[in-house]
Amino acid sequence: MQPLEETQRKFFAALQMPLRGTSRRSTHLPPNDEGHSEEFLTRAEELMAAGDNLSAAERLELYHRQYWFRVLDSLADDFPVLRRMAGEEKFWELLEAYLQAHPSSSYTLRHLGRFVAGFTAGWEGLDEVQQRWFSAVAALEYAAMEAFEAAEREPLPPERLVDTELELQPHVRLLAMPVPADFCHGWDEFQAGEDEARTHIAVWRGEGGAHMARLDAVEYELLLRLREGGLLEDLFAEPVEPEPTPEEVQGWFSAWQSRGWITARGSDVIELKVGDNEDWSGVDEMASQAMAMEE
Repeated sequence: MQPLEETQRKFFAALQMPLRGTSRRSTHLPPNDEGHSEEFLTRAEELMAAGDNLSAAERLELYHRQYWFRVLDSLADDFPVLRRMAGEEKFWELLEAYLQAHPSSSYTLRHLGRFVAGFTAGWEGLDEVQQRWFSAVAALEYAAMEAFEAAEREPLPPERLVDTELELQPHVRLLAMPVPADFCHGWDEFQAGEDEARTHIAVWRGEGGAHMARLDAVEYELLLRLREGGLLEDLFAEPVEPEPTPEEVQGWFSAWQSRGWITARGSDVIELKVGDNEDWSGVDEMASQAMAMEE
């Protein structure tokens, strides 16, 4: 008898094989008339015992379809804007290709989509323009989910800025994108034209859910330094180009503080209680943050 861990490994590997047969018809995936592979059928005979009404392959397929139904639904919920931009047919083709390249490897589905942005950037099912835009959209949506579960520390009062080691709130995500993908949140369908430009975005957790805002390129650089931590004077130890005016710097710091982005290095983490906010009722609600993300 083979060890239990080996049996579990083979069983999980069988579940991740491509979805075929009648089960596929119950999804949004494009039609495929291929039956199960010989490997799937062989694995079924090895792992499952035939019953009075079901063959070994049919019994394994019950688990197989439930695995695929669950991961497809979960991933689709995490990327609603990407789904709208790509359109139904292309979106489901993308998800299937992604899940075959990056099958679930964790007991939780929270991080199932962590490679979607990178995968989309090189997926041959899209042209180069779509790759740039759709991967940036996916990065924005996943950043909203990351912001949901990241820690939060006590914001730093303005009077302590000068003599305290500063740090960026852990839930603030900074993105540099090749296109202004934040526009897509307001589009009914993909309509990229000649307006491609490198864009800097911050995504963070705030009242009511996830929020995003455009950043100036220099502001973005200063926030990267703030994320590394240090005294206020350290942020300006190296010059930035173009050099910002005092008014610009004052405006940026005012915005960061009003959003609660600045904290003291090593300060206490604020305990977030389930139910404190009706829009943030638990980690299984991560996808709702991408759908509700506001500027």
